[in-house]
Amino acid sequence: MAWQYDDWFRSSRLDSFRYAEVDRSTMLDIRDLDSIEETGGSIKYQDSTELKVSADLPFVGDISLGSNYIRVYSTSVCDNEEITILHGTFIPSRPSTDYSGAVATGTLDCYSLLKILEDTALEEPLTIEAESNPVGEATRLIARAGLPCIADESTTLLSTSHSYDAGTSYLKVCNDLVTIAGFTTLGIDASGAVRLVRAKEPSQLTPVYILRDDVDNVIFSPQVAHDLDIFEVPNKVIAIKSNAKDSTPLIAVAVNDDPLSIYSTVSRGRVVAKVSDAENQAGLAAIASRVLIEKSSTVESIDLSHPYLPYNIGDALRLVYTKHELDFTGVAVSKTLELKRGMPCKTCLKRFTRG
Repeated sequence: MAWQYDDWFRSSRLDSFRYAEVDRSTMLDIRDLDSIEETGGSIKYQDSTELKVSADLPFVGDISLGSNYIRVYSTSVCDNEEITILHGTFIPSRPSTDYSGAVATGTLDCYSLLKILEDTALEEPLTIEAESNPVGEATRLIARAGLPCIADESTTLLSTSHSYDAGTSYLKVCNDLVTIAGFTTLGIDASGAVRLVRAKEPSQLTPVYILRDDVDNVIFSPQVAHDLDIFEVPNKVIAIKSNAKDSTPLIAVAVNDDPLSIYSTVSRGRVVAKVSDAENQAGLAAIASRVLIEKSSTVESIDLSHPYLPYNIGDALRLVYTKHELDFTGVAVSKTLELKRGMPCKTCLKRFTRG
């Protein structure tokens, strides 16, 4: 039975950690790795990076793994109830080792399995023809690299052919293809399977947890950083398309002069202009208007510290901080998990705010 929200904050909870060697061909655990120190490591989940997740794991003694992977597990026990969570599957690297007498120590730099796609390159030019399913093509490349893949269904077809030069990484090709289909860039789950997931508007997500300061179990640090910077958000966009037949370029201008908008020329008393190069001249005014709307979406963020909660990057969380009249629902875009008792986390939540 899954633990409830309050179960994670009981003071009697005890956490322990286990590290397993994983056979790279079968993706099955082989043995526990006793040479990795149980506590002292950390895992970083970052949606803004191409590889999404990494870990640092300190070790003492022999840590020979060959080409196999590492998995990180935690087991939490409270009042005779136990739950084990898999936190990630990684490619380990041992950049250096310190020797002191008979003892060898160091830290493993651990990479997401997406590193395999980053390091695998096309051996010859690749053209994916129009009417191909870009998600299907991406899953085939991922399988060719030897990685498991779980993909949302997609019926999107390419309207034109797409070509890639020899030497282009599989990760770049796959990210390009799934983005065309309206998916997020490639993710990776804790088991090591590549995830292809359809993008969702943050406003469409239901928070998986609500963190409050007006309850008995207040589980976030009182120091919360709230960032909302609109200084560089434009209120005027100039779209330009160079015309090869005429030295005079085609230009369209879109201006936000709405007095109800916090970004407008009226509200700010100044013009903040953005120049955008248009790919074609069709609907140039519409292009200028679209860019103005896109650039008028600024990111508002919250950084907070809290004990562990079992949520994933891309999930929505709600923070209700009544002492400061702050009610913020955002998407988790990064989380650092410390592998020690309490499993403390630092999380960044972001939401898009339109002016």
